[in-house]
Amino acid sequence: MNNTYTKAVKEILRFKKAMDKVEPKIPKKLVGDLGELYALNKLEMIRLRPERKGGHGSYDIYLKGIKKRIEVRTSLWKNEGVYKNESILFWGWKVENRNQKRSGKFDYLVCVGLTDKFTNPRFYVFTYQEAFKVGDVEIGRFKNVKKKIHLFKNKNSYIKALKLKPEYITPFERQINRFPSRFLNQWKKIK
Repeated sequence: MNNTYTKAVKEILRFKKAMDKVEPKIPKKLVGDLGELYALNKLEMIRLRPERKGGHGSYDIYLKGIKKRIEVRTSLWKNEGVYKNESILFWGWKVENRNQKRSGKFDYLVCVGLTDKFTNPRFYVFTYQEAFKVGDVEIGRFKNVKKKIHLFKNKNSYIKALKLKPEYITPFERQINRFPSRFLNQWKKIK
């Protein structure tokens, strides 16, 4: 890992351990920043010359060598009351808000899944077209979310979720859950 990214990740993990003793809820921004650091490191390792935009643009990372934009979304395992059975866990990434004007803000969506310890990142790579192929959903509690990706922790969670709320899992999300390897670490899509 790049020395700068390594130091930043270690500091965030140290902060998380300290916060867990006081308040187990970590700010969403911190989770997002950590996901970006992991993605930056990975993109640097595969020599795509990433440049962090730092939340000041409509995407998170710019790849100078190939002039492509990356949007990074990060998630911990969660349920958020979406499914009544609390044993159903998923990584959940928002793709688009309702009333958001869709424009080609990014070329690729990298969804980062983290463990509760903020370690062992899993990277799911989607082209722009794939990201918007997920279809629209209406989840009562999250009225502002128009498109999202739920990737379930295991097959059992996925099957339980399908039985409880089939309308929450779009046809393309079903493909993602049945064949996650089509997206996991598929960095070759980025060109």
